[in-house]
Amino acid sequence: EEGLQPPDIARKTNHSQQAVDRYIKDYERVKFLVRRGIEPAQIQHMTGRGKSVIEQYIEIIEHYHPDNGND
Repeated sequence: EEGLQPPDIARKTNHSQQAVDRYIKDYERVKFLVRRGIEPAQIQHMTGRGKSVIEQYIEIIEHYHPDNGND
């Protein structure tokens, strides 16, 4: 959301490039589902990610897209 490239994110966070790519992919999936009004519990089930991860992604979405993820 801040325009950083994945290799820069990996370096800053001490995560592998593969992990960062997975996080970004999961985040984009969650954002897509939030935009469609899917409830967090259902997003958790659909993505296979834990409750706390989904909650963190939703917090990021709400921060950067206060209109509930709609651009």
